[in-house]
Amino acid sequence: MNPPQLPPHPSAAASFIAVTAKLSLVMAALAIVWSLLQLLVVALMGRLDIISVMQSEGLPVTPGMLWLAEHAFSLSVLGLLLSIVFLAVSWALLKHREWGRIGFIVFLVLVALANFAFLPLIHTMFDSMQAMVPADFLNSPQGQEIRTQLRMGLWTSLITGTAAALALAGLHAWLVVKLCRPDVRALFR
Repeated sequence: MNPPQLPPHPSAAASFIAVTAKLSLVMAALAIVWSLLQLLVVALMGRLDIISVMQSEGLPVTPGMLWLAEHAFSLSVLGLLLSIVFLAVSWALLKHREWGRIGFIVFLVLVALANFAFLPLIHTMFDSMQAMVPADFLNSPQGQEIRTQLRMGLWTSLITGTAAALALAGLHAWLVVKLCRPDVRALFR
């Protein structure tokens, strides 16, 4: 009596696609849960006007904060929709659909570009934090120390943000190259 035949071992390209797609499905599902929680928080915050609270406390409200407060719901819905599209693309990648492979490549490129595009916002965030500190305090010795700490925080954030953006861009470029190899492309229909 012969032992039962084992299923054929999948190719390295097929294994790469399966692992990449499954990890992406998990990330997309987590992003959907996060987006839903964010929508819940935005809905609850609609009843609590944070901008008014900040203004009543004498805290300066920057134009960026106003814009985020005005568009919080739309940005949350956009995040949810993008997460759902990413889930669909990841599922299509797992099922070896050509549109899933192309969509996944588009997501990789857009996310890599977005990481660099958002780096200037780090500077804006630190400017906003400094704007919250009263001007007369900033001129005191303790204020100088706060200013120095904010400057160090800014540079640390810019350096780590740039390093992370470069690392992710490298990873995404590697994934795009792998997804464009002939042995991988041959798996898609």
